[in-house]
Amino acid sequence: MAELMTKIITLLTDFGSFYPAQMKGVILSRLGDRASEITFVDIAHDIPPQDVRAGAFALLSTARYFPAGTIHISVVDPGVGTDRMGLVVEGGGQIFVGPDNGLLLPAAQSLGASGSPPQAPQAYKIAVSQEILGAGHGHGPESNTFHGRDIFAPVAALLASGKSPASMGPRVRPKDLNFGAARKTDQGLEATVIYVDRFGNLILNMRDLPSFPVSLKGIKLKTVRTYGQARRIEPLITLGSHGFAEIAVNQGNAAEAFCLKAGDRIELEEI
Repeated sequence: MAELMTKIITLLTDFGSFYPAQMKGVILSRLGDRASEITFVDIAHDIPPQDVRAGAFALLSTARYFPAGTIHISVVDPGVGTDRMGLVVEGGGQIFVGPDNGLLLPAAQSLGASGSPPQAPQAYKIAVSQEILGAGHGHGPESNTFHGRDIFAPVAALLASGKSPASMGPRVRPKDLNFGAARKTDQGLEATVIYVDRFGNLILNMRDLPSFPVSLKGIKLKTVRTYGQARRIEPLITLGSHGFAEIAVNQGNAAEAFCLKAGDRIELEEI
């Protein structure tokens, strides 16, 4: 096994607080006395269950802040146990491990091309082997319902120990996930809510703020640079720290106020 250098491994799941510890335990067990060289970072484990789009948005918004060489394990996987592939995707000098359902590619693509000559993200199918399953490690057989622990975590351990993404399996074309874009209508703009954060802010598939005043469900949205520019409980629209437009209620909850959720289409009417 190649010499292990200090590695950052992130985890993003819809698992809650219980199951990610098993994934970390598998990685640490596989690395043995070199486990101390791993730094774990939990991106999120409260992604709404089976919400691949929300997971992809969270990963896309976060990966850019990590250094080259980071390994991201991301598991929001309603297709676990089916014939969907497991993937290792290499993009922008970082590595993404998870299911082939569109979860990984937006983040990998957002990091841009890397290498010399520059290459777009490269994806490899995880060819499940005894090396991955850990024969002799005492962790039991592969589960049909927990590939995060039994496949993706061991793969991350192999990658951290020096294995290349290409050694995990054949090159494949992965599924992409397109957030789409807002479109102009006769009334204003039609957009999609792609994520709702814990404050109830509605993140839209818009990279720019509307160039004209808008309302939502008949309620005017104040265009601001920061929440503090709106009065308490005043609805607003601003450009969030993630680079997408978001609808918020200052010191309130926009998702509850407008009865909206991720995936909903909305009409921003020009005033």
